[in-house]
Amino acid sequence: MLRMGQQLGAYRIEALLGRGAMGVVYRGVRLEDNQPVAIKTVHTSLLVRPERDAILTRFRQEAAIGMRLRHPLIVRIHDCGEQEGILYLTMQLVEGQELGRLVEHLPTLPLGMKLAIVLQVLNALAYAHQQGVIHRDIKPSNILVRRDYTIVLTDFGIAHVHGSELTHTGELLGSPLYMSPEQLCGAAIDERADLFSAGVVFYYLLTHRKPFIADSLPTLMYKVLQEEPPAPSTINQELSPVFDHVLRRALAKRLEQRFASALEFATALRQARIETLEATVAIPGGWRGAAPTLPPQTDPEQSTLVIPSAGDLFERIATLAQQCLTERTTRPRLAQLAEWLDLWFALQERAPSTADRDAERQRLLDWCMGEALAALNERIHRDAPTPGQVVAQARGDWLELIGLFALIQDIAARLGPAPTLDAARARLIKTLTGAVFHYANTLNRLLFSEDNPQLLRISADFTRLELLQLALEELGAEAQTRTMRQTLLLFANQVMSKINALIRQFLDDRNPLARFEVTSLLVEVEEMIVLAERLLEWGAETAAVEAMGSGGTTMIEFLDSAQALGQLLVEELVQQFTGEQKRALQLGPGAFSTGQAAFVGRIRQLGLLYRFAIRLEPSVQTTSLHDLTAEVYHCLEQLATGLLQALEAVDALQTATATDPLWARLSVIAELAEQFAWRELQQRVLVAIRRRVMAG
Repeated sequence: MLRMGQQLGAYRIEALLGRGAMGVVYRGVRLEDNQPVAIKTVHTSLLVRPERDAILTRFRQEAAIGMRLRHPLIVRIHDCGEQEGILYLTMQLVEGQELGRLVEHLPTLPLGMKLAIVLQVLNALAYAHQQGVIHRDIKPSNILVRRDYTIVLTDFGIAHVHGSELTHTGELLGSPLYMSPEQLCGAAIDERADLFSAGVVFYYLLTHRKPFIADSLPTLMYKVLQEEPPAPSTINQELSPVFDHVLRRALAKRLEQRFASALEFATALRQARIETLEATVAIPGGWRGAAPTLPPQTDPEQSTLVIPSAGDLFERIATLAQQCLTERTTRPRLAQLAEWLDLWFALQERAPSTADRDAERQRLLDWCMGEALAALNERIHRDAPTPGQVVAQARGDWLELIGLFALIQDIAARLGPAPTLDAARARLIKTLTGAVFHYANTLNRLLFSEDNPQLLRISADFTRLELLQLALEELGAEAQTRTMRQTLLLFANQVMSKINALIRQFLDDRNPLARFEVTSLLVEVEEMIVLAERLLEWGAETAAVEAMGSGGTTMIEFLDSAQALGQLLVEELVQQFTGEQKRALQLGPGAFSTGQAAFVGRIRQLGLLYRFAIRLEPSVQTTSLHDLTAEVYHCLEQLATGLLQALEAVDALQTATATDPLWARLSVIAELAEQFAWRELQQRVLVAIRRRVMAG
């Protein structure tokens, strides 16, 4: 992981945005004009040879296409380069979230907004298609949604460009859940493949489920090629049947029955919207909460806002703050409050007299330290994640309530002395700091009284601690925040040391109980990732490094242990499969069924271990991480080869049921290959599955 402040080409790293299968995405700035950008990186030293060339080629293609396309709904690529083994591209910084996460956070997203999102996707596709570019990987994770619900289409890494020699007929690239029938068949594709995928996304938005659901890739492919999905209105009873007709065309198996262009799809969608809504749908202003009502004196038919008087603006501020207290506090509501308060202070400069100005300022100050503060204080203390606190009735907006408190504190500071508010802040900081020490003591007992670090329970306490830390930061309690970070870093380091000890214990004596503990750790890999990232991110700070001392050593030890554990899992998988192949010569394909659960479990454990390891910082121990990457890849490749050979050896008269365990194993390998961006391996398995489905 690159350090904050480090220079990469003509850009400076500012913050970590996310991690992917091939690298890390950072927030950065262009040095010449301080322009904010997103920086996507690939550590070329970690790429395994069978995938390396394809990954680098497609990475560069994404850059080339992104620099060529100029559309407000398509991510803009600025630059591409390489520095010290790190290939990077810089792109437009999009403040938003993936469409899939938006749907999870807002399950009640209005129909009008769902239609608006899909229409924007079709708008972007219409432009790309005009430029001779077929995306080929339209899915929710490649659609970013901003706070104003405008979208940005991303990731043209496997796009097909007319005249390009990079892609060929017969390739199977993309996510099978969203692939069109012609993509799955390996036939020639055109723009209508993207329209099918957009139809799958639209179906998911309307029903919260995919149109084709299966427990294995062969079954999924068969359904996409042969079966019609249920009509959306039969799943979502509140949905008008008019959308059934639109999606029937979008998801048509035959190309000539599908929409001919993105424009035609969009026209049909707009007509359906007219028939169902019969009125313009107001865009909600909230991101995760309820949509706020239109403020007074706003004309919904106009884009301009009538500037109110200071008195009227005060009433709006008080009303919106009351809505935050009685309904839900959201970041958009806080942003609106801050905007109105800035406007209120600006209006004060135009007050006709000093007396009027002083009266209005005193009125706002009294409000800050009056009933609003008392009600806010009560709710904050009632919903705080403090020890023993029962928060069954909590609304889930506690941190936003802290933001409201900080906003009121800022207002008061601009108006004059506010002793009541200062006292309330001091009490709140004392309460939160006391909670931090309590959880720290609990974590300490857990770490030193149990052999198993109980990651789920520890992670729950860490989550509460992080929430308390964010609250202290919001309140400006800098000293308490620094102390808390150092404490959390020490605990994270101790937990990782415990994990290392467990893995080493199992590797040394192969004790079945230790094996169970290690398996439990792998199941809780998400918690492991969180703990490791704390070590990496906090360890970058000087004070934290001094506090933790051996954090880097802990990570190096883990990578060494992870590599050894990965080798062991590989050996067990190969031994099991070799034994099954020998028994299959006597007993037939049924020999593979007996150990199916153990085999699939080991593959998934290997995948979880690898998923964790690639999230760690490559610069900690590049050699160990590369060795683990190669070990996992070659294991999956070897298993895929063996499974395909076993299938070819099965007599043609054997029933499909007899070979199902083999196809299920291949499905898991393809799933992991897709997660880790090993598209060559994924494609090899998908092509074999396609042959089976087409032959059957």
